[in-house]
Amino acid sequence: MGQFVVRGVPASVLQDSWWFDSPDREQNKRDGTSGPRRRQAVGGLVILVALADVLFLDFAPGISLAVFALAVAGVIWLLLRRQTGLIGPGLLLVLSALPVVEYVQALSVAFLMGGSAVALCWVVLGRSEGAALRRLVTLYPFLAIRHAIEAVRQSHITSRTDGAVFHILRAWGFPTGGALVLMALMLSANPVLSDWADRIWRFDIRLDRMLFWLGAAVMIWPVLAVSVQPELLAPRAGPARMWDLPGLGLNAGSVANALITFNMLLAIQTGMDVLFLWGSADLPDGMSYAEYAHRGAYPLLATALLAGAFALAARPFLAEQPGLTRWMMLWLAQNVLLVISSLMRLSLYVDAYGLTYLRVHAAIWMALVAAGLCLTGWQILQGKSNKWLLLRSATLGIGVLYACCFINFAALIARENLHHPQRYDEYYVCQLGPMAAAEIAASPRLTGCSVQGPQISNWREWGFRADRVIRSLKTEMTPEIADENPRRG
Repeated sequence: MGQFVVRGVPASVLQDSWWFDSPDREQNKRDGTSGPRRRQAVGGLVILVALADVLFLDFAPGISLAVFALAVAGVIWLLLRRQTGLIGPGLLLVLSALPVVEYVQALSVAFLMGGSAVALCWVVLGRSEGAALRRLVTLYPFLAIRHAIEAVRQSHITSRTDGAVFHILRAWGFPTGGALVLMALMLSANPVLSDWADRIWRFDIRLDRMLFWLGAAVMIWPVLAVSVQPELLAPRAGPARMWDLPGLGLNAGSVANALITFNMLLAIQTGMDVLFLWGSADLPDGMSYAEYAHRGAYPLLATALLAGAFALAARPFLAEQPGLTRWMMLWLAQNVLLVISSLMRLSLYVDAYGLTYLRVHAAIWMALVAAGLCLTGWQILQGKSNKWLLLRSATLGIGVLYACCFINFAALIARENLHHPQRYDEYYVCQLGPMAAAEIAASPRLTGCSVQGPQISNWREWGFRADRVIRSLKTEMTPEIADENPRRG
């Protein structure tokens, strides 16, 4: 019995059965932001934009950043509709927000943004992946605009009108947004234009507030869209690329020759440091210890960094010849001594000329380099992979930077310089800013330096460090007020 095959659909059925077609339903399957979940995401967007207006507009950032991050996390939790897999991302978010609670600065904001991004990928996908984080960073600047264009294309209007609106939005969306930003800058910079705008704009809603709402929506929407459409974080299909470094002429023989030569050269520098820095030998005429320290601290640090890179590149060849591992250990040990020598040089320079931000940062960086070289040596001895080393080095670096968010370096520098018995740079201390106000107020040596302490005019601007400085200033001012009261009576 033959098979009955329908080779086509009659034209009358094609014309009269248009209602079988359901592009919106198929689109809902592909786009997780369609339908009810899309409406929920839009509702969350409206709430978060309104909260951003209350927290940030006309106020300096403070604890409000942490409050807003937690509010965004709450909306994401409602959109995800699940109770499991939240503890890890939630803990990471809290740890990321603590630095801005301490003090709002570039480093603390970077930890908040980076930790929030990792927590978002973690809670959406159920695991933490570097590829998902890279995808989020790639999508973030354009996702809101792309979804706005898609929303116009999918709106329930006639096809002719839909196409016209889509083409207008695509042609004028970016120019209009750019013009609004430029207009806001011009209004803030030109009082005449600002006066004209005030006369024309008679509504209660300020133009800068509307621009703030627009900017907040563009920044918040990608986070909500990823929460309801996790496939956005899926990496694009394609073969993985391997990033192989060129050989650079390295082989077992060249590595052996390089290690012997480098160790001999470094031994000269190590011997001189032992002689002059640790042995207190006399320097040549006309050269001070401060000059000797200053000229060598940073170049020697760069040498140690190159030593670590050379150790990673030469590691595959160490097993090809006997004794290369011992030469590598000697090379790394000398470089660790080199970093310690650089720290001693820096200490001598600080004793002569005082402490600064750059010198504090250099000391921290030198200690990190020394620890990284020690990890490199342990990696070679234990036969660990380069991934093992990079992961632990990155963890060490991030951990140190995270700890630095909770240190008041301005107060530390002021305290060190003001307590030195012979030298201090009054001008530099006075430029350290409000966070050093307590140390400056407590020093009787500074008479012409007037530094205002931090100001907290609203709870949104509160920060733990600023609050500590204000309390310290009140403690310093209390004895003076007590002494003045009898005279006033």
